[in-house]
Amino acid sequence: MGHPLSWEPLGWDDADEIAAILRHRFPGTDPDTVSELEIARWTREIPTLTGEPPAGPELPRLVEAIRDAWREAAR
Repeated sequence: MGHPLSWEPLGWDDADEIAAILRHRFPGTDPDTVSELEIARWTREIPTLTGEPPAGPELPRLVEAIRDAWREAAR
């Protein structure tokens, strides 16, 4: 993984990279206090994110993976 603010294209399955960006953009935020909808919205706002959010049960699974990676990075 490069610098959290790198301009490398990201996909929805790049949980570690997305988590690093969110952690950088929202320092001190406990990912467990952020709703799935908010994490998804913040993720969609990342300029280098490519593709549409997945439909159906895949989106909550990916958002939870982002939250898990964010939580792990905060340790």
